[in-house]
Amino acid sequence: MKTLMLLTCLAFLGCTNTAEPEPVVSTTPGTSENGNNTNTENMGMDFSGQKLLLEGKFVNGAHPTSGNAKIYEAKDGKRTLVFENIKSDAGPDLRIYIANDKAVTKFVELSNKVENGNKMYDIPAKVDLSKQKFVLIWCKQFSVLFGHAELK
Repeated sequence: MKTLMLLTCLAFLGCTNTAEPEPVVSTTPGTSENGNNTNTENMGMDFSGQKLLLEGKFVNGAHPTSGNAKIYEAKDGKRTLVFENIKSDAGPDLRIYIANDKAVTKFVELSNKVENGNKMYDIPAKVDLSKQKFVLIWCKQFSVLFGHAELK
């Protein structure tokens, strides 16, 4: 029991590491793929002419997480996930997933890097927004949910 408690504590502390890791791209067929992303810290986010499909507010998981997630659709059908004022703790292997649930049972990886601020990520066409309504900030190395937004 003491060993289990010690291992749990070490795993949790490992997710708070501030070192910048080498990016690792997960390409497991049928579960995850990297979308193209545009990291734009001080961008003028102009989505006029685009339709707001879904939005949600980030809530804490194992770490404090805040900000908004919005999905826009352009006239050509291209969908974009927009992070507004995202703030989360650093971690060793943080990913952005769009998923069916918070348990990470079925997801698509949108980015293998999480940064605070305002960001945009392309959403692959295969993402079914009628089912995949959770945006997760996930520590892959330790399987820890830092925070999530439920899209409505």
